[in-house]
Amino acid sequence: MLALPALAACAPAPTPVPGHTAAATDAPVFASDEEALAAAKKAYAGYLHMSDQILMDGGSGPERIKGYASTRLAELEIESYGRTKAKGLRSTGGSLFSNMTIQSRGDATVQGRGVLTVYLCSDVSEVDFLDSRGQSVVSPSRPDRTPFEVSFDLASTDPVELLVASADVWQGAGIC
Repeated sequence: MLALPALAACAPAPTPVPGHTAAATDAPVFASDEEALAAAKKAYAGYLHMSDQILMDGGSGPERIKGYASTRLAELEIESYGRTKAKGLRSTGGSLFSNMTIQSRGDATVQGRGVLTVYLCSDVSEVDFLDSRGQSVVSPSRPDRTPFEVSFDLASTDPVELLVASADVWQGAGIC
């Protein structure tokens, strides 16, 4: 039924991370693709973990996603969590991802949008959604693994911190 990253959409602006500022520098944000990929993996893992936690809590405390998503994406996710709560649903299990690869990397040197875009395989095979009676509401035809294109905004350069800005189903092949 719910493949959480599919609910994401492109975002116009990042959410500032409290206590962090970005300063202009002559050097690009990432010294290498490996460094960019490591930052993306860390940011996306945090985003998935928090999203899973909110859904396991039945949609309660949705504002917790703000530290992991851009302003626009956080707004969309909070609305989605509200629908989950209104329907009396909660999730079990956790989302995973694999095969993350860089699609594009910007040379942004200050806080901003679209600093990095990746492809990844989202795996919800261990995620179930239960109604108030404890019955699964997940369609048997839901795919367990789906390719996504995920973009990140730069929240901070010191230390480098990324926010998930969008996560859209990717029609390409080979990631999952």
